[in-house]
Amino acid sequence: MRSKYNNLLDKIIEILTNIDIDKNKDLVNKDALLNYINDEFLTLDEYKALIQDIKLSKEDILEIFYQLLTLVNNDAKKYNNVHETEQLIRLANNYGFTWPNSNDCFKKVEEEFIELKNAIKEDNEKNIKEEIGDLLFTLHCYTSIKKFDYNQILNTANDKFEKRFTKLLEIAKSKNINLVKCSSEIKEELWKEAKKSI
Repeated sequence: MRSKYNNLLDKIIEILTNIDIDKNKDLVNKDALLNYINDEFLTLDEYKALIQDIKLSKEDILEIFYQLLTLVNNDAKKYNNVHETEQLIRLANNYGFTWPNSNDCFKKVEEEFIELKNAIKEDNEKNIKEEIGDLLFTLHCYTSIKKFDYNQILNTANDKFEKRFTKLLEIAKSKNINLVKCSSEIKEELWKEAKKSI
């Protein structure tokens, strides 16, 4: 059975995901944004009940909503960057501006990697950032040609690292090793041990 707050939660998600802080100039000020959220929710009986039922002031609740909005907005920006890359790749593909196969595309990946290495050698921060962007974009092109899900690949990599690092922390704790103070060599050995056990 849905609780009386489910409607409020649905409304929160709907409102927060549709607010674009960057485009809505009236909401760039935090106070204005909190007022906007308050006005949206004041019409909901569930919101009034929420204020009464939990021991938080309306200002505290609005602050929580604001923090949720910030998280949602940041996640949306990350998603939109990937989505925009995919749109650009599709646009180029529509004009035949792509590689004939994944092997040729990967040669471009290698080329971008070399350019990044050169930028790092030159210690040119602007070029380093630019070459990282080029490398990531080209890798995205490669995943597109291979028909791989770019987001899923990143999620899998994140999950793999999280599991291995969690295991590394367990091993370090069992051996009374202070990760902050131990040498790079010890950290590398711990990482290898963690990889083997996962």
